Amino acid sequence: MFYRLKKAIMCEALDKRNKEKPFDYQDAEIFTLAGETDPLLNNSYYFSAHDGQMSVYARLGRRVGEDETWMAVFLDGQLYTLKQESFPSGQSPLLVRKDGDRWSVTFSGVLNERDELTLEASFVATQSPIDFTGDMPAVRMATGVANERWSRKYFSELQQISGQCHYEQEGTLEGRLILNGKTVPVNLPCVRDHSFGRRDWNYMNNHLWLMAVSPARQFNYSLVSYPVISALEMGNFRDDAGMHYMLEADLDFSLVGAGTVPQALSFRVRLDNGKTLPVAARALAGVTYRFKEGKYILHENIAEFVLDGEVCRGILEIGFNADSSRYFNQRALNTIPR
Repeated sequence: MFYRLKKAIMCEALDKRNKEKPFDYQDAEIFTLAGETDPLLNNSYYFSAHDGQMSVYARLGRRVGEDETWMAVFLDGQLYTLKQESFPSGQSPLLVRKDGDRWSVTFSGVLNERDELTLEASFVATQSPIDFTGDMPAVRMATGVANERWSRKYFSELQQISGQCHYEQEGTLEGRLILNGKTVPVNLPCVRDHSFGRRDWNYMNNHLWLMAVSPARQFNYSLVSYPVISALEMGNFRDDAGMHYMLEADLDFSLVGAGTVPQALSFRVRLDNGKTLPVAARALAGVTYRFKEGKYILHENIAEFVLDGEVCRGILEIGFNADSSRYFNQRALNTIPR
């Protein structure tokens, strides 16, 4: 009874907050770290583009003093990746900048310590952005918060994550890449992710992000565990009928709480249009990244998806705190209301 009451209270409070403080897309687009001194502040740009023959992902995580940098190309069954994970501010070989209504993504450097890559591309939006605070159904955040024991201290600790902004947008990555002298045209369905605010990788217990994209559909499922929220699930699915948001999912948490990369996942997602979406994902190739001197380990995997019988590609990203005792706050997974 108390859980249902707490969830109802949180839904009402979140709906009220979202109406009073709607997402300001234009302001979010121009956020910078100029003048900031806090090393935990993050301004991260991520692009993930896929079709049946090629995948490209790039991430520039700007912080005070350093640029976290990812660059990967999966082509003809071969994975090419940037080995260095961080550069001093302004020295990353990956450049991301706003160019009118587009975002340009350029890279010039060496992958796999021997393969020369040049990427010259632009992200062109095809869908409206989705804000993870205001657009997702309030019941998702309310469920995560209602699962915890409330106190004045609890809501103070909740501020650790409530100040972050995170939104995504579907579009096309257009341009070309030159790999070891060979030019390859790039025209790929793409998801752009922009997040900013305080991000302490070591504050996370574990997480999973599944994203798939094609011209006909786009899917997102995200699960994260923090000390203050044992399990927070959100998601969306776009098809020819438009955008639909996840109300609940039946993913087996034990498959993502083992500290290893699951090679395959299958589950169902119930959407706000009444549809139940069958989802299957299979990892193809991946890269491991380490944050906070190895305190948080993230595995970024190119993956093949089957969404309601249709095949496409995307990302299976999973991460774990180095302290395995923190996964899901040691909660009994089958007792967490979802």
